[in-house]
Amino acid sequence: MASFQDLLTQLGDDDDLVTALATARLLADAAATAPPSEVVPALTALLHDDDVSALAAIEALARVPDDSADRLLVELLDDTRPAVREHAIWRLAGRFPARHAYGRLAGVVATGGFVGMLAQATLVDWARIDPAVVTATLDGALALTSDGSFRARLLDTLGAIDDPAATTILCRIALDRREPEQARIAAVGGLTDRPHVDATLRTLASEPGDLGAHAALALDDRRDAHPLDHDVPGLHVAQLTLVGDLDGQLSRGGTGDTGGVASLLVSASAALARHPDVAHVLTIGRGTVTDVVAAELAPDEGRQGYAAVCVGTSGRRVTDLSDAWEHRLTIERGIRRVLRHRWRLAVIHLRMADVGTPAAARVAAEFGVPVAFSLAPDPHGVVRSLQTQGKFDRRTFGGLDQQLHVWFRARLVERLAREAAAVAVFPRLDPERVITDLGLVPDEIGERARVVPEGVDVGALRRAESKVSERRATVLDDLVGRLPATRRGRPLLVSAGRLHPVKGMDRVVVAWAHDPELRAQTNLVVVGGDLECPSPIEQDVLASLRDELGRDPFEIDGLVLFGGRPRHEVHEILVAAHAGWGEAIAPGGVYVNGAAKEEFGLALLEALGVGLPVVAPSAGGPATYVVDGDTGVLVDPDDDLTLGIHRARNLVDHPGRAERARRLVTEHYSVDAMAEVLVELYRPTPVLR
Repeated sequence: MASFQDLLTQLGDDDDLVTALATARLLADAAATAPPSEVVPALTALLHDDDVSALAAIEALARVPDDSADRLLVELLDDTRPAVREHAIWRLAGRFPARHAYGRLAGVVATGGFVGMLAQATLVDWARIDPAVVTATLDGALALTSDGSFRARLLDTLGAIDDPAATTILCRIALDRREPEQARIAAVGGLTDRPHVDATLRTLASEPGDLGAHAALALDDRRDAHPLDHDVPGLHVAQLTLVGDLDGQLSRGGTGDTGGVASLLVSASAALARHPDVAHVLTIGRGTVTDVVAAELAPDEGRQGYAAVCVGTSGRRVTDLSDAWEHRLTIERGIRRVLRHRWRLAVIHLRMADVGTPAAARVAAEFGVPVAFSLAPDPHGVVRSLQTQGKFDRRTFGGLDQQLHVWFRARLVERLAREAAAVAVFPRLDPERVITDLGLVPDEIGERARVVPEGVDVGALRRAESKVSERRATVLDDLVGRLPATRRGRPLLVSAGRLHPVKGMDRVVVAWAHDPELRAQTNLVVVGGDLECPSPIEQDVLASLRDELGRDPFEIDGLVLFGGRPRHEVHEILVAAHAGWGEAIAPGGVYVNGAAKEEFGLALLEALGVGLPVVAPSAGGPATYVVDGDTGVLVDPDDDLTLGIHRARNLVDHPGRAERARRLVTEHYSVDAMAEVLVELYRPTPVLR
């Protein structure tokens, strides 16, 4: 390993932000073994440099075994730079408790957000050494606020502290009808694993509404676990994502953040359950307490089961997980509730660098359940893309980190890549590049990794084709009804996915709307988003569209914003775009993905699977299956999307194109083919190939 001084020099020379992230990790490793008298002064000077240098210095200081490093980290709680304060809060976990910082951290916990989660983690860590004083600090903070959300966050933290006084506080507030309901619910959650509280929980379980439901669940958690019968031969598998509301029908598909990952897990559940080597597959998503109770009561269907985890205490349905970090402890409790009856699982498969992943990894470690992790260069890829676009550099990196929690999520992904029992790598022209892009080396992943092409439900595509050919697809009557009579009889451009900036749906709309030829010859259908009750992110995308177009997009003839739809209806729209629908929709449509980068692209595969030519980003996974100039068009991030759409339209009648696309998906990218690779991944010692 390079010396501390060499890495210090290298960090200063790293203009590429992703490379700097990797160097910072190595610098922290070196700081842990170098003499503190050499390290601390150098890192102190680094704190006053650009944002990347300052955050790297904090990470390195947290590894220095010396009191002077502790003092510096505590002093940074008063720094004027928000990102520096946030990183100091994060890195104080694992250091010796600083009592004069307790009150400050309790205040940060109360205000919530991602930084509130970091402050919570630090206080809970310090409470292992100093439980009574941390409990007293949190109790004092409760006395200073009557806000229900503030109180719920403080009580959630108390629930993680092993102290009899904390139990007393939680019982008192849980039983107090004058308290806000979300505070009482948080107190109930904190009582779940505590001794001598059954009587309190039984009393609360008789309360109406969400409070009673939470108390009943907590009471049930205290009963003896009954693991699944593992005399049944085969793999018992769990898969989790909190990005999206999951059920077997994917009834909320396309709304909020319920997009491709949610669709993938629903399809993968069925495919894994069909595999002869799999005994049972459990799919875990998020939901309200009502969803949690319903999932607990519903019997598993054959070899499949679904479970839900509550996010937060408000009782409202979450539509975007980006602000859910403050609920990490409640999410952990929910995952623990699900796994306690399945603690002999062979594996739990985790995806995404969001709050659900570290929560599930922690619980899996408690139960001794091996973790499989889907490795993607996120947030690394986003950072590189934004830097390429000139939106951030070393001096303004702190703002990006505040927005996307880049450093924390990068370290999460890197840690899981090193520690997971099995690693799924997305297909790339050079799959090892995914590993090196994370600042890791292939040897760190070793024989635990396997390239896993994601798959689509080919059977569902063929059922959609039958419904369209037999004129039974009622969603198409709805779609045609939204087109003026003068616009009918033209082919469709279709784009489907979440209404989120990274998906590029707005880019597709603008490309179509600003091109007179495309507008004259085609109609554009955008499938995705909750248009009746849009999330803040969806509202931002719609507002951006209004600004770009100079008018309300809902008033533009030929543009149909169709909202989120169940997956089978999306398939029927894709089929109609290819084959037509009577006299209302002409055949010969095109599927357009407007994202700058796509990790894989399930909707693209579905479009290919019904015979549509596609427009896809060249960056990421699509380049491994889209043949540019034949089955579709690959568009570089800086290329003109409109030109790509015109090129794809010219491919509609390309001889044999549709058949080649359909055959590719059927033979290589079906969900059953994916399940076969996953089963190999879940067995010991998979090999990257």
